[in-house]
Amino acid sequence: MAGKQITRRALIGSAALLPACGRTRSPRYQGWLFVASTNESGVAVADLSEFRRVTTIALPKPPQQILRAGERVFATCPDAHAIYEIDPARFTIVAKIGLPGQVGPMVATPDGSALAAITLERGIQLIDPASRRSRQVLLPGSPDGLDVSSDTAAISTRNGTIVRVSMKTGVIAGVTPLGVRCDLVRFRHDGKTILAGAADQNQIITLDAGSGKLLTRLPLAFLPKRFCFSDDGGQMFVTGSSDDSIVIVSPYQNEVDQTIIAGQKPYGMQVAVSQGRNLLFVTNAGSANLTIFDIDTRQLASSVHIGGVPGEVLITPDGNYALVIDRDSGDVSVVKMSTALSHEQLAMMAYGTRPLFTVFPTGQMPQSAAIIPKAT
Repeated sequence: MAGKQITRRALIGSAALLPACGRTRSPRYQGWLFVASTNESGVAVADLSEFRRVTTIALPKPPQQILRAGERVFATCPDAHAIYEIDPARFTIVAKIGLPGQVGPMVATPDGSALAAITLERGIQLIDPASRRSRQVLLPGSPDGLDVSSDTAAISTRNGTIVRVSMKTGVIAGVTPLGVRCDLVRFRHDGKTILAGAADQNQIITLDAGSGKLLTRLPLAFLPKRFCFSDDGGQMFVTGSSDDSIVIVSPYQNEVDQTIIAGQKPYGMQVAVSQGRNLLFVTNAGSANLTIFDIDTRQLASSVHIGGVPGEVLITPDGNYALVIDRDSGDVSVVKMSTALSHEQLAMMAYGTRPLFTVFPTGQMPQSAAIIPKAT
């Protein structure tokens, strides 16, 4: 045993298995974590009731994205030119949707009844998950960003336009020149406004989703890279690639509301209700922390040191656990929210951040993840 190193994962994992002095184990979420990694030709599956990896769903090529649409689960495989539907109860592939060319980002309508995916150099695919039929729509430019509302797809192109396409007919409803390239597109919650993040200028551009009319250009201190909405859609949180701030945008007023410091190099974001509080979870690439803000007060609620290279953060639907996925190793750090937000432990923040609950592995170089509830 001389010279053998004990890894951080093994140390925390073994500690989590020790007897808890007679205390009853906290309830666990009955669901699965599906993770798509570039280093595996398959989807890693972890059991969230046990916090351990249990199997791999084999695919012909490495998956790029995991997407849940209603009760269905899909994985994109760019090199296989296909989207695969997964049976989440049996961990099997039930269908393949072949597409003409590499598959890019894919999104689902709010009700999960339709999908849209970037494919080819100048096209997108509109997909009916029930029939697994797709329709190709050629665009007046190479697609860059994509989002959908219940009836419209909004696509940003590399020649600086936003294209609006009917999800039902596949007909282009209009093209809006922006004068700048945008690689990030989101609909406001009510589907009436499109928000686009500029790729090489510090600004967010908003458009009327019905007419395509340009509404505002909102200046930022950094290039916008990620958007995240509050549950009610009344606030949009924005992070960039080289700033320690989060910008809060009021999408219904089309204005920048506030800028707050959110640790060192904020990266992944997620919102959730936990312990009766509306919270914003932010991973920090610069400090390897998970920073938690109270959305209502806009004050720091907690900070947990994760270590490694924290990437995306997911919250179990019951609000009891935060899952932070390392961008390199694929290790999942589990944060127990009752501990992270405990009033009794507020004094600990003066001496350091709070400990993790446990860590478990998935797949290296993760690209996408989704929480899937277990069948009842």
